[in-house]
Amino acid sequence: MTKKRKRRLRRPAGPRRHIRKSLVVCVLVLVLVIVGIVKVPGMVNNSKLRTLGYSEETVKKINAEKLTSVILKNNYYSDYLAQCIDNGTIRKDYLFLYALVGDERELTDDDFLLYNRLLDFGYEQDQLENLFKNLKFFELTPLLIFDYQWDETEYIADCKKNRDHNSADAFSLDGDYLTEFKNVTTTTEVSDTLLVNNRYRVDASYAPTDLVDISTEYAADGQSLRKEAATAFLLLAKAALRNDTPFFASNTYVSYENQSAYYKSISSQIGSSLADVYTERPGFSEHQTGLAVNISATYESNANITDTGVYKFLVENANKYGFILRYPSAKAAITDKEDEPVHLLYLGKDLAAKVTASKLTYDEYYLLYLNDWYDAKDLPSADILQSTGCIDTVETHEKTDEATPSPTAN
Repeated sequence: MTKKRKRRLRRPAGPRRHIRKSLVVCVLVLVLVIVGIVKVPGMVNNSKLRTLGYSEETVKKINAEKLTSVILKNNYYSDYLAQCIDNGTIRKDYLFLYALVGDERELTDDDFLLYNRLLDFGYEQDQLENLFKNLKFFELTPLLIFDYQWDETEYIADCKKNRDHNSADAFSLDGDYLTEFKNVTTTTEVSDTLLVNNRYRVDASYAPTDLVDISTEYAADGQSLRKEAATAFLLLAKAALRNDTPFFASNTYVSYENQSAYYKSISSQIGSSLADVYTERPGFSEHQTGLAVNISATYESNANITDTGVYKFLVENANKYGFILRYPSAKAAITDKEDEPVHLLYLGKDLAAKVTASKLTYDEYYLLYLNDWYDAKDLPSADILQSTGCIDTVETHEKTDEATPSPTAN
């Protein structure tokens, strides 16, 4: 008997839904608009970056570092900037400097520190851009010492004019950019790294408490230095003796009172204006710190001391014992001292080695790396401070507009 198949009941078919073509078109258009909004500006910006000179690979890195807008807004480009973006060494806060300097010059954290120091000194950004665009590091650091240059173009022109003989080792200019005893800072707390020059003076009340007499075997009678400096000086003098280039200490610690009396005596003979040429005003002498020593060659001519074996020995060895040659003759335009090439200052081995290696005068080194800051907002980033070894304290020293001789030295 054959089974009958059951017939499946079908539901009545309702009206079929049809997606309107117009709706599809609207959705596609909306998608394209969204894609365009997202992609097209990026494509346009990438094209602009390539037009500036950046390679496709560099453009990708610019986008990854989110530097596109600032670069395009200012039209920043240089081969050096592109190179630093590629190798990942870029300091984003200083893009404009990378774009300004020539390809023959490389920027380091010391350059960025110097930029902030000069900003802290009072220079405007447009002035600094002009300075960094035209000058090298060793031409910029003297500005830490010199008067504020309202018209930096004159200083730039002077530096360029003297480039045939200027370098990190020697520096001279035609113009005079330093006004002595202007905006003087006075300190009563004397540290081992204190700067003393014609704008930074020691208070009359200061006198070292650890002075030690130096044996007359290595010094003129009555010479003394602070204990650590005295010990280091004896080691240096003994090393020079073994090298057959002996010398002795001819001038060491001088008290404020004695300097004042000497300045008064000189002033009474030739006038106070000329006295500054031959000696320091009281408070403005490094000898008051007990860390400075002038030497004299024992058997060679002191009239031409820089041509002697003694001087050669000091140039090569002084920093190994913690001393620096404080006033190199080739940097008199910066130190304002022409006749004390064998004036030694004790800083300790570590700092003396750093100052010597930097090829900066101590004035420049101190004001770049060791001085307090005037305004905390001008401090560079913490990693720049750390990498350069710069301090980050804000200045609290007393400042005066002008320094005058001691009343007893008139």
